[in-house]
Amino acid sequence: MDVNKNTNYRLGILGEKLSHSLSPEIHQDLMGQLNIQGTYQKFEMTADEVPLLKPFMEKENIVGMNVTIPYKETVCRLVDILEPAAAKIGAVNTIFLKSGVLYGYNTDFLGVVSMFRKANIALLGKKIVILGSGGASRALIYGFHKEQAAQITVAARNQTASSVLKKQFPYIAICTLDEIPDGDIIINTTPIGMYPNAGKSPVSKEIVKKFKIASDIVYNPLMTEFLLTAQEQGLQIVTGLMMLVDQAIGAEEIWFGRKLDYTMGNNIHDELSRKF
Repeated sequence: MDVNKNTNYRLGILGEKLSHSLSPEIHQDLMGQLNIQGTYQKFEMTADEVPLLKPFMEKENIVGMNVTIPYKETVCRLVDILEPAAAKIGAVNTIFLKSGVLYGYNTDFLGVVSMFRKANIALLGKKIVILGSGGASRALIYGFHKEQAAQITVAARNQTASSVLKKQFPYIAICTLDEIPDGDIIINTTPIGMYPNAGKSPVSKEIVKKFKIASDIVYNPLMTEFLLTAQEQGLQIVTGLMMLVDQAIGAEEIWFGRKLDYTMGNNIHDELSRKF
């Protein structure tokens, strides 16, 4: 869109339960840096209400939303135009209403790639193991493949879900949590270790020792039990909060029609990290 400094843009996040969402703080900070007037609110909806998303946005004059669990797949079917990355991932985390047309995007893969870039870790040629076969793993698979990782393996308990991923992304390998091969990077996408169930790791230290780098997309706590175990074994650690911040920057690039410097998220990342 053409950003008008005199316009008060209405933005928000769509989800089922949003009491702990950090998105309003992140986006208000980013808009402040861009000198854009706007509000960013939480919009909790039931599964029955979500199909009326577009008329709701039109009525309330909302131009953009982020989408979080459990509606990322549902919204894929509600948008008028699905951009290529979101179509390949099969999930939408950002929507944009422009001239009566609802567009669906995915910036989660941008967030995870940027997270590793800021940690000075190249994904090119790396052997990567993703823990978990849920919805979050799909954006990571897409992002890692786009960055030309040498090998992407999904390790999970749910082999049915893993098989579905294999059909969607034929270039990946799948295995159980007991069969994890050696590699360069291991990243957790499961909720194991997330507040309030901190203190648990999805894999043992014997598995962790097979890698050089460990990351977790869980950011509360910032240092999960999985990452603490990896740190004890001497691995380089990449915490997950930067992915959340940088996917938000990707969304603002879409809403405001401009390329942004992703370092603008560093300060809000550091402020939020102190809360955990």
